[in-house]
Amino acid sequence: MQEVNFDTKNIVESEINSEKNKRKRFKRFRNWYSSLSHNQRYVFWITSIIGIVLILGVLSLLIILFRPSSSDIKASNVKFKPLYSKPKYTPPKKYVDPLDGVYVDNKSVLDRPALSVMIENSLPARPQSGLSSADLVYEAQVEGDITRFMAVYLAHSPTMIGPIRSARLYYIAWAQGLGSIYTHWGGNIYALEKLQKDNIPNINALTMASSGVSCSTPNFIFCRLDTRYAPHNGYGNTQEIWALAKQQGLYSSLTLGKNIVPYTFANTPKQSQLGPNGSNITIFFDQNVQPYSVNWVYNQSTNSYTRYNGGTEQIDANTQQPLTTKNVVILYVNGYTTSYPGEGTTEAAAPIWILQTTGSGNAYIFNNGKETKATWTKTSSTSRMTFTESNGNPVQFQRGQIWFEILEPQTGSFTYTQGS
Repeated sequence: MQEVNFDTKNIVESEINSEKNKRKRFKRFRNWYSSLSHNQRYVFWITSIIGIVLILGVLSLLIILFRPSSSDIKASNVKFKPLYSKPKYTPPKKYVDPLDGVYVDNKSVLDRPALSVMIENSLPARPQSGLSSADLVYEAQVEGDITRFMAVYLAHSPTMIGPIRSARLYYIAWAQGLGSIYTHWGGNIYALEKLQKDNIPNINALTMASSGVSCSTPNFIFCRLDTRYAPHNGYGNTQEIWALAKQQGLYSSLTLGKNIVPYTFANTPKQSQLGPNGSNITIFFDQNVQPYSVNWVYNQSTNSYTRYNGGTEQIDANTQQPLTTKNVVILYVNGYTTSYPGEGTTEAAAPIWILQTTGSGNAYIFNNGKETKATWTKTSSTSRMTFTESNGNPVQFQRGQIWFEILEPQTGSFTYTQGS
């Protein structure tokens, strides 16, 4: 191995000379500083301090301008150990009722078939029970110039609905278009034949032995209200009717969520975009029968319409509150009177009122305090009635109950007056 020789003497001399130079430079600075006057020394220190501050300021500015952004720092490099683990909040999932567009938490109520229930509207039947809980209500004229309702239930299940009355042919077609279970208390010969011939899922309270029990009986399906007289005292319990329908196998061909196309629903506009408060819709099913005239009065603060029947505010007996709705739909359909002597029946011939259920016609949609002209279309008994504006777009409804007022053009009419 080759040896490496160091010149120790030269190294030592070099260090000694470096130290001497440092002492000489310090001695020169000390002599220079001693020669300064008091004011000169003051200026020296002030200048030095200012210089140091300026240098530090420039360095700080450079650090700010060229330091890495927070996005460049990987979060994985910063680890914090939480003191406790807070449970993650999961908002409840909302489901849309395809009938009235209302959000519901429980999806199972949307998987069952709807119930379409015939509700009476003669004077002894008022106030009715359960109309405010319905998703949809259809009102049309029957024999005797009176009107009758078909209340459709899906998301809500009131324990008391009624008075339930007899079937009519045109209501059956509207119920079929919803894939619903038609619920009634008897019916005229046309309607009963239709239900049987076409095997339409229905429940007839009149054929049930339990329909004569008192409404004070627990868990009744159908009952008679003690405070009213027949035939204005027949009531039902929607939960028990659904259970009976499932027991009878009526669910197998009717699952609402799978076979119905929902309407288009819009969010409520700003208050400045709503129609005037107090707007009034006046409806006559027959000009000569005042007890069945209808008024819907718009309330801007709730964006809803309050119902008056025969000039009196109509209430729900279940809630003791006025009947209100988010949407009023007026449509014209052709109608006529016929009689049915009946083959193989001893029933006497009697006038029977018939309304058109398929085709198309004029419709007027009222929501948000405004009127929209539209066209209704129903292509078959099993299709749902749809509504389109003049430009071909589907009508937009407000989320909430829809009330259909169905008029015959020869006998029915309506007027609309805007509030101030």
